Amino acid sequence: MFALSACAPASSQDQVFTSKEGNFSILMPGSVVEEVNTPVKGITTRTWIAIKGESAYTVAQSTFAKKIAAEKIPKILQAISEAAKKSNFVNGKTIAQFSVMKNGYKCLDFTLTGVPSPSLQAESKKKGININSKLIYQRSLLCIKDNQAVEALALLPSSEELKSNGASFIQSLNLKLD
Repeated sequence: MFALSACAPASSQDQVFTSKEGNFSILMPGSVVEEVNTPVKGITTRTWIAIKGESAYTVAQSTFAKKIAAEKIPKILQAISEAAKKSNFVNGKTIAQFSVMKNGYKCLDFTLTGVPSPSLQAESKKKGININSKLIYQRSLLCIKDNQAVEALALLPSSEELKSNGASFIQSLNLKLD
């Protein structure tokens, strides 16, 4: 795992973003907009998004009503990865996927690609990004510990951006111990 220094942003537009609770920090490209989501079936999720060019960078923090048993976490991570592939893409495919541990969190690092689904196209259009019928890439790091989940997700227009900006964004996620 690589680590980026929180003191030295990669560019003048990048900024270190830390959650109000201090559970995580990440290097966000551009200005960050917070979207507060309402609780759904015992899960409260807060999402922050930065748009840079044709790319969207998102970090989300979810709190579950109950602690998740450690032995169930790998199956949950896998199920969420599969759900993302089905909901975000038309005939999407997994390019890479591997399990990692990060500060006591069990994580799944995965990369998906495909033509964006109608719902992802509509959501992107609201944010000022036109991804209609383009092949796009999603790089995600989803981490779960106890009743907390944190996901860093980048939607990128090219494999070059995936390798550079997507990788550095994911690697900059710093999870804090309780």
